[in-house]
Amino acid sequence: MKKINIYLLITALLLIALGVVCILNPGASFASAAWIMGLFILASGVSSLIFGLRAQAFLPNAGSTTLLAIFQIIVGLMLATNILVSQVALIAVFSMWVLFEGVSLAVLSIDYKKGGYDRWWLMLLLGVCSIILGFLALREPEYTGTFLGILLGLGILANGVVRIVAFFGLKRIENRLRDIEESATATPIDEFNQAKIEEQ
Repeated sequence: MKKINIYLLITALLLIALGVVCILNPGASFASAAWIMGLFILASGVSSLIFGLRAQAFLPNAGSTTLLAIFQIIVGLMLATNILVSQVALIAVFSMWVLFEGVSLAVLSIDYKKGGYDRWWLMLLLGVCSIILGFLALREPEYTGTFLGILLGLGILANGVVRIVAFFGLKRIENRLRDIEESATATPIDEFNQAKIEEQ
């Protein structure tokens, strides 16, 4: 339990410090996240390529898996070696996701209206706002990158805070378990003496 508490406390402090650094330097943190994304795609492509080459003998679709892996490796190399390209790609993916969610909400609000839902207009309003935000994110990539960097920092900071809460929660549980063990091992004479001391 003591090792877990030490691990939680150290990782919580490190995450909080990293989150604060990311919030204070959102552009650099977003660039780092985009570079890490490129490395993940590259690593995924390499592992898929190894699997595809080994599976050539017994899988009929191993050739397509190998080709897809080569494409992943090329994309991963492009993103990992060119930070600007990876940032633009990440911003484009985020913007298109926001646009898609906005359109989905708008269409869904019409279906809810047909179903007799009174608050359908709230969904429509949220959908229109998401569409506008998606267009703005595509039009102003610098601000979008800064915003995503701040979001990344807030997420890391929140993770650190959760670990701090877990640390104090485990300490409380540990203290309760210790009290239960002490009360279970206490003799009636000890309890009588303790009661006498409390009375005095």
